[in-house]
Amino acid sequence: MAGTSPVVTLALLLSASAAGAAAPEFVQNGRAGFVVTGIRYALGDDAAKSGACPRGMSMNVAEIYALKPEGKRRKGESDDDYGKRVEAGGRAISAAPNGQNVCANPEAAPPEPYYRSLESADVVADGIDLDGVDSNATQPAAGGMCPHQDFVSRDGQRGVDNQFFRVVGCNRSFQSTGQSNGFGVAMLTGSWGILITLDGVDDIRNDDSVEVTVVSNADPIQLSPTREPLAYATYAMHQDPHYRTRTHGRIKEGVLTTDPVDLRFYTEVNSLFNDRPLKRARLQVTLSETGVIEGYLAGYTPVESVYDMQFGFRNAKNAAGEPGPQQLRLHTANGAARVLGYTCQGAYQSLYQHADADPDPQSGRCTSISTQYQIKAIPAFVVDVATKSVNDKLIQANGNAK
Repeated sequence: MAGTSPVVTLALLLSASAAGAAAPEFVQNGRAGFVVTGIRYALGDDAAKSGACPRGMSMNVAEIYALKPEGKRRKGESDDDYGKRVEAGGRAISAAPNGQNVCANPEAAPPEPYYRSLESADVVADGIDLDGVDSNATQPAAGGMCPHQDFVSRDGQRGVDNQFFRVVGCNRSFQSTGQSNGFGVAMLTGSWGILITLDGVDDIRNDDSVEVTVVSNADPIQLSPTREPLAYATYAMHQDPHYRTRTHGRIKEGVLTTDPVDLRFYTEVNSLFNDRPLKRARLQVTLSETGVIEGYLAGYTPVESVYDMQFGFRNAKNAAGEPGPQQLRLHTANGAARVLGYTCQGAYQSLYQHADADPDPQSGRCTSISTQYQIKAIPAFVVDVATKSVNDKLIQANGNAK
């Protein structure tokens, strides 16, 4: 800077420094908003790759019936007739000894020998350490926990709490090409959604104190003509406090981590709505310069809740917030089990077998299971106002139904 005075030089340096420290576009007055555009279970490698299911995969009731002597193919029986007979045989064993449907009453069913869980201690799994302990299946459990075998993550982090993966890891519908580990289609068609806001953001790389809100979305996600979620769209928060959670967090080297907090959101399957609660939930996500966040939302789900929302649909509601039609709930639960390759009672029993948190004070049986979601979110403008969106009827009904 030859010929420039020291005062001018200092001013230029200060100006450049201020420009370099300018907040990115998605942070306005210390506030940033995001809409979740992708969510799926955080699991691990497929069984075919890991070899973690040596006894094979779980079976549905028709496949179980086909193993029985009466389920063997008869001489001269056509493909069509045999298929119908096996399906009928499967339906016949879908009842508990007292005659109740096992998807609606899994606690009434006897032990299921054909459900396969992932028991290996050597399989890697996605997720984060929720309890700060690298647990194994034999050591005494920390307070509020049951003995369980933690995972090691792909990048070598030990102590990953993801017992839900053990429940579904030998289920073909939860493999990488399966139908169950991703459930965001209805989110992109407007049935539900999740918003995240950060307040008090001074630096997106390192900030020791930010306030974080996770809230259900009251508006459908706005899509481009090619059906891609649009950044910087405006969304209203759900007005029901049941679906709002606020906690404290910190950003270190671009990774946002929050303090544990109980939260819930809801999802929709086959026109049935279920709450997805997470106890002591944490966000651990990477925050990019462009405002895209990716990482984990993880916590502990009560076993009865995770069974309902993923397998049994016992307490599912319709769009008006009322109990869903019983036949639709039964059809959804039994149909999913047959198509996706498991039994309802097997899933229920495995959930309790692998539950790792919240032991019952009388029985000692753990009643919650570590559950991890992979999420992606993009910048959005989040406003706290009542909406008149296409979701308004559902929102009002859900709020009035409790």
